[in-house]
Amino acid sequence: MIQSASEPTPPATNRDAEKKASLRVRLLARRRTVAGVEAEAAALSVRDLILEAMAPPPGAVVAGYWPIRGELDPRPLLEALAQKGHCLALPVTPPPDAPPMLSFRTWDGDPGSLVPGPFKTRQPAPSAPEITPDWLLVPLVGFDRTGARLGYGGGYYDRCLRRATELAPATVALGLAFAVQEIGAADGGLPVEPHDVRLPAIATERDLIRPDPGDF
Repeated sequence: MIQSASEPTPPATNRDAEKKASLRVRLLARRRTVAGVEAEAAALSVRDLILEAMAPPPGAVVAGYWPIRGELDPRPLLEALAQKGHCLALPVTPPPDAPPMLSFRTWDGDPGSLVPGPFKTRQPAPSAPEITPDWLLVPLVGFDRTGARLGYGGGYYDRCLRRATELAPATVALGLAFAVQEIGAADGGLPVEPHDVRLPAIATERDLIRPDPGDF
């Protein structure tokens, strides 16, 4: 289950936002260093790790994402899950002038059925049925071992995760990232603001991180 970070977190400050912006620049640069064969191997390792250690239950609706800007590619995992009978979904990003709230539509796994979306994303056509996912694969810019995540700063997944905790508490959110995106002590830590929601698990090509809620 998704863990809210709102209760134990102090109020946000301008310094927190500035630090997140600085981390974003560094971590995106790190992520760009993982490419080609290395990135493909990492995606396969994450697929195998999740299938072995944290596979969704039979019948679960799994929402992935279409990878952009060097994100870890979830498509090998989605393909494997589709072969196991899972219904797939992808997020639909609203236009820039609309509230930053993601919705999800079913996807048949065929890239040709997708249409261009904002920010160079690809998403299901408006004719695809809307659906509520049971499992949500979350792209990351950065993360730490407490399950705190750093995104692009637009608030799309922040709102999506918070809505899931309120409307469907059993929803499982799983972050996907390369190991180089981890924020450690040398990075000065990741500020956690009142609106942030911690992830119950994060998968990289090296390991599956499952934070203990009692540690924060």
